[in-house]
Amino acid sequence: MIPTPPAKPLRFVEPVNPISVAEALTAFAAPAGRACRVQILRPFGVYSRRSYSSIVTLPIGPAYLAAVLEQAGYGVEIIDGMGEAVDSLRISDDGRFKIQGLSAAQILSRIDPRATVLGVSLMFSQEWPHQRDLIARIKHAYPQLIIVVGGEHATAVPELVLRTCPAITYLVRGEGELTFLQLVSAIFRNQDPHGIGGLCFLDRDGAFVANGLSKRIADVDSLPYPAWHLCKVDNYFSGHFSQGISYGRNMPVLATRGCPYQCTFCSNPFMWTTRYIMRDPARVVDEIQHLIDTYKIDCIDFTDLTAIVKKDWTLAFCRELLRRNIKITWQLPTGTRSEALDRETLQAIYDTGCSFLVYAPESASQATLDLIKKRLRIGNIAKSVLQALRVGHTVKINFIIGFPHEKRWGVMQTLWFAWRMGIRGVNDCNIAIYTPYPGSESFDEMRRAGVIKDLDDEYFHSLLIQFDFTILKSVSRNMSGWELGLYRVLGMGVFYALSYGVRPTRLIRLLRGVLRRDFQAQNLFEQRVHDYIVRVRMLRKRSSRSAV
Repeated sequence: MIPTPPAKPLRFVEPVNPISVAEALTAFAAPAGRACRVQILRPFGVYSRRSYSSIVTLPIGPAYLAAVLEQAGYGVEIIDGMGEAVDSLRISDDGRFKIQGLSAAQILSRIDPRATVLGVSLMFSQEWPHQRDLIARIKHAYPQLIIVVGGEHATAVPELVLRTCPAITYLVRGEGELTFLQLVSAIFRNQDPHGIGGLCFLDRDGAFVANGLSKRIADVDSLPYPAWHLCKVDNYFSGHFSQGISYGRNMPVLATRGCPYQCTFCSNPFMWTTRYIMRDPARVVDEIQHLIDTYKIDCIDFTDLTAIVKKDWTLAFCRELLRRNIKITWQLPTGTRSEALDRETLQAIYDTGCSFLVYAPESASQATLDLIKKRLRIGNIAKSVLQALRVGHTVKINFIIGFPHEKRWGVMQTLWFAWRMGIRGVNDCNIAIYTPYPGSESFDEMRRAGVIKDLDDEYFHSLLIQFDFTILKSVSRNMSGWELGLYRVLGMGVFYALSYGVRPTRLIRLLRGVLRRDFQAQNLFEQRVHDYIVRVRMLRKRSSRSAV
């Protein structure tokens, strides 16, 4: 087994001299008179076999990469390992995982032998063992292919990725569009790419070379829209898949990039630094109008890390929607903060179509919030949540229990807060067990302390705990995995019992919906019940085909 690279102190490297999109498109354009073929792969999805939920959404990262390359004159194609076979779900050979999307053999058949570069999106660390093996198979079948990886996972542990998967030639860290464009340009112009900022690789002597993070893009409004025309968009509408609640034809949009906060459990500072960039509200609305005109969408899923930070920006966005009389449902399924969500803002977003609002306080213990650098007051969260309910929003709250330092009293405070919110009308609640995620400050501290030793396959598989009640892992100094698992089931079970028990019409609606194929979920719990039923049908359909 290849040893895990030693843990190093976490350093937040702020890239300087942001790159201009226009300058990059000119400087790194495809060389004239040469066929420049690039493919970008989003691998299949991997979940625990016992997962109660999984997120299926269009590949916005690869779509942005492809759009930039296309605008610079390169021949580019997206291989969407999820979307090209989104209705294909199977159990892995060892029986431990669900695999959704194209098989490895099908992905191999989609590789163009004439392609010079294959970019691979590595977003989620829990999928790494399967994606590593897939990349090795691709390289074996196409040894001439230059394989470049990027994304959250690659940025978090670049040396591990390169040393445990020699099939990878280059790794891009951080915001990748323009760094990848520069790398592709160097490859097709037969230039030495080794000095490109944001690039990592192993030199001829096997030494790990890291050129820092990619420079942040200064003018994000100059980026082209994601190249959705290179994806099978309609496939995602067939099963009513969404990161939030499906309204039929949901598509993702990024209104901002990065996050100005430094929560210790989050990998954002290492991926994006703390530079938070907001697009022009008018440009965001332009993109929404484009999606309505082109794809006849019903809903926008904002996939921002922290969508609402500045009240003025949010109100300007709402005014622009109203000025143009755009009727669209939109939602914030990834979670946001409460500071800018006062009564005026909550009413404005509701009036312009915001249907689903997710708060992410993580804990109701102020001591825990302070230690994880969340920089908020639980009283402010409660106030904003209750105001949102009075306005009419569908509201979800996300919590994490089992932080390394957390004591039982802190967990009890979180559970009690969740239950009170259930009685008051909050629609959804998720309670996750803390897992140190690669790239986060907490992960780095635990690596240095020896709590996390080898980053082997079992470690990455353990990250699937997010949607699996049967994975019972703990890094808490005070509580075992079994105890945290009990608190998790108890917390969510009592929350939904209260939320539905106090309002029996919700339960009646859910039961009716289970019996209907055209069920329209009204909250995320109902959406996940729908998703689970869809996946059971997929597995039964596959079993039936196999039996014939």
